[in-house]
Amino acid sequence: MDIEHLTKHQIVLLAFLVGFVTSIATGIVTVSLMDQAPPSVTRTINQIVERTVEKVVPAAVPASQGAAAAAATVTKETTVVVKNDDLVAQSIATVQKGIVRIISLNDRTVLVARGVVVDANGIVLSDRGALEPLGTINFEAILPGGEHVPAVMRIPIGTSTIAVLDLQMASSSGKVAVVPIAQAGKLQLGGSIIRIGGSGSDTVGTGVIAKLPDSHSGLVQATVVSTTPGSIIINSFGELIGITTSDSLAWGADFYTLATSP
Repeated sequence: MDIEHLTKHQIVLLAFLVGFVTSIATGIVTVSLMDQAPPSVTRTINQIVERTVEKVVPAAVPASQGAAAAAATVTKETTVVVKNDDLVAQSIATVQKGIVRIISLNDRTVLVARGVVVDANGIVLSDRGALEPLGTINFEAILPGGEHVPAVMRIPIGTSTIAVLDLQMASSSGKVAVVPIAQAGKLQLGGSIIRIGGSGSDTVGTGVIAKLPDSHSGLVQATVVSTTPGSIIINSFGELIGITTSDSLAWGADFYTLATSP
């Protein structure tokens, strides 16, 4: 068949055929590329939706009107869209209010370790390996607002590499926030984490959980590193996951000791 001598009817049919074959080929290539894409590309989290419920209860009804005028409840649902970037920034800002810097009474110019407040009574978790070699239990903690308060380390129990300190907040007007501890059973491989560390001002980094704690060690491996004692990793909701300790650093700068309640 000579293509130069096709009738108009044959040209239209040929155009339909070419378009049909092209669309099928495009679909096959697209599906193939999506199957080969890494999970981080296809699992992008763009927003989190929160739902709040508002209850409206009318004023008390006189007894003379009987039970027919029972209190009514009106439910109103409000959807709030929070971008993931905004959530991360808010979590960092909140957790920073619960981070203290621990210094020695002999040299107040050198940071010994960082600490994170996990209880309203001023209980702080830090790195035992950085504090214990100094041979004392008395330290000083610099609050987020810059105020100095005494911090007393509890006598370590067992082999835990996490130190527990008590801030003497009674003699201070400073305030600190409490950072909640994440539930270890809910941690997932690939879960987003934020590292807050630095020997001076706070530095942050983001990554994911690369390895979960197992029966051999209570260490969490992440894709973001930190060498400052007492640096922490949190999840996107501002919950404490792990702390940099001497034990975790022995495994590598990307390992963190799993945080547990004191």
